[in-house]
Formats: sequence, structure tokens, C-alpha cells
Amino acid sequence: MSVGTATSKTRSLPRWLPPVLMGIALLGAVMVVVSIIIDEGARDWSGGRLGGSTLYLLNVAFARLLPFLAGGAVALALLQRQRLATEPADDMGASVHRHDVTEVVTHWLNAIGIGITLITAAWLLTWMGNPLSLEVTYLLHFVGAGFTVMAVAHHLAYHIAGGGAGLIPRSGSDLKNALAESVSYTGVYRGLPGAFGIQLPLLVRRPLGRVLRALRIVPDPSGKFLSTEKVISYPVWTILIGVVVVTGVVKAVHYVYPLPGGLRETMTFLHDGATIFLVVFLAFHVGALVLVPRNWPLLKSMFTTRIARSYVARHLPAWNIGAQRENDADE
Repeated sequence: MSVGTATSKTRSLPRWLPPVLMGIALLGAVMVVVSIIIDEGARDWSGGRLGGSTLYLLNVAFARLLPFLAGGAVALALLQRQRLATEPADDMGASVHRHDVTEVVTHWLNAIGIGITLITAAWLLTWMGNPLSLEVTYLLHFVGAGFTVMAVAHHLAYHIAGGGAGLIPRSGSDLKNALAESVSYTGVYRGLPGAFGIQLPLLVRRPLGRVLRALRIVPDPSGKFLSTEKVISYPVWTILIGVVVVTGVVKAVHYVYPLPGGLRETMTFLHDGATIFLVVFLAFHVGALVLVPRNWPLLKSMFTTRIARSYVARHLPAWNIGAQRENDADE
């Protein structure tokens, strides 16, 4: 993703649109709170609670808030794109930007949301004992789901408005390189230590290397993003989080507009099933970052936004930083 591309696309949007969207989202959230108070006071529910149940109240409040949470995140993304359009690139030092600050914040907002929802889902699905009440568990689950919905809405708006496509596979070579990069975690390639920094002994590495070269499974120089990020990590996360968000939204809509029982059951099945795959893939995702020392700077960049130029030269040599900086400056 280049700031230059983002600039031209963002300028095509009316400058008044993002503030108006943000105003509607904030006003809508306030109106949701007001509507809940009115519903509780206007109806003779037992215990003075909407529907006579705290759980029902939580579900209704979450369903009503969802569109305004997503709308506010979209408005914020567009506002940030307008701000980025006036900021020059700054990659002249010993380190370079690999991520925008907003991308890092969104990533960790989503990570926190996924973490909260997975833990509470484990309690709700009785995978483990629940130390909290059912009401508190659902409240936390909705908080985590809200974080994820906002992160997803912001991510989509931010990159669509900015033309960001750096993590989208562009050719069949990305698939081959993703396979080769995955194999490299065994330490079979010279100069590419694998998990735990291990390099296989020469007697093992040499014959395996011949076979891999014959099959053309040898990693090409990487660009800004690794092929495993483009072919495996990003698409799988997109599918899993997409299924969880869409099915969760449909389940929530039922508390605003009643839906057929069969549809709700299907959504629940897909929602719970995707949760299982999320846990499994999360383990692989974290393992590839934490257990492979050469990937540690990539993880660090998800906190600092920057990565050492020397690391880029050694491990991401196809990332043409100079050309990208000139393109940004031209815009």
C-alpha cells in the first residue's frame, strides 16, 4: 500500500462526507441508549428490564449499536485518509515504515476483540469452567465482538479508500513462494534458519535441497510482505473473521428483526465452527512469528510501525523503498 495511491482516491470523496458519517454514528449511538431507556420504562417488564432479562437487554443493545459502531469506524478511516493525503513520506533514516499507525492500532484492536470473544466463547460453549456470571460473560463477548466489527469496518474502508492491495496475491509465484517460505521454517535452506533458529545439518540439507530445487520450491527474494502473509495468513484470517463477523451480525439482527429459526441455527453452527478454526489458526499464526527468530522484527513492526533498513536489505530485498518514497512525494 502506498500513500500516493491513497491520496488520489481519498481526494475523490467529498470532504464533508466523513464528518457527516461520524456525526450520524455518534447520534445513532446516543439514540440507542435513549431507546433502551424508553423501552424499559414504557413496558411492564418484570424487574424493570427490557424483556425481563438482562441477557435479552444486552442482545438488543448490541444489535442496535452494531450499525453505528461500524459506521463510526468507517468515518474515522475516511477522516484518517484525508489527513494522510497531506503528510509527506518519512523513510530517510535507519528504519522505514512498514505499517501506518492506524493499521497497527486496528490490528491490535481486532486482536484484543478476537481474544476476548474466543475466551468468552470457550466459557459459553462449556469448553472450560466459567468463573463469571452468564450476564458478565455475554457483556464481555459483545465488547470483544464490537472491537472486531469496528476493526473490520475500519480496515475495509481504510484500504478501499486508499487503494491498499499489498497483501493481495498477484501471481502464481506468490503461491510457490508461500510454500517455499513455509518449508524454510524447517531450516532446510542455507542462510534461512528455521524454527528456534535451527539450520539442518549439511548432510540432511544438501539432498533435501536438491529435491526442492528440482521441484522449483525455492523462495524468491521477498518484497514488503512475505508470500506466506499474502497467500496464507491474510486470506485465512479474512475468511475466518469474515464468517465470524457475518454470522454474528445475522444472529444479532434477530433481536431487531425476527429471523426464521432455521437461519439462526445455521448461523450459530457456522459461528461456532469458525471459532474452532480460529483457535487452531491462531496457534499457527503466533507460532510462525514467535518460534522463528528471523520473523521477530516483523512482529516488532506491528508495535512500532517501523523496521530496520538493514533487515529489509537482507530479508525483504524486493521491497523497493526508494521508488515507493519517490512515488509518494510525486503525489
